[in-house]
Amino acid sequence: MINEKKEKDKIESIKQKQIEIQKVFENKIFPKKKNTLFEVNLKLKTIEIAKFDEIPAIKFEEAIKGNLIAQKKVTKKEDCIYISALNKKNVLKILKREFNYDKI
Repeated sequence: MINEKKEKDKIESIKQKQIEIQKVFENKIFPKKKNTLFEVNLKLKTIEIAKFDEIPAIKFEEAIKGNLIAQKKVTKKEDCIYISALNKKNVLKILKREFNYDKI
């Protein structure tokens, strides 16, 4: 009976450990023509043009049809927001309007 209580105590202590959860938003951004995708770093308070990684794999069926467009993905960083806009001035306007953030 004493052994059973010790085992229950061990199980409870393991369950009480907190797990850190990071929020990562997986979504697709389709910028309009002539727009640029900007990366806004909230910790460093900087605005830069987002960097893309090209995926060289093209499917055989698409190559036959003539669709040779390479897919691009953004290299996501922590504490960054990605905004599609014409220039940096518009990025500041979007930050104020959408996120109520005007500290940059």
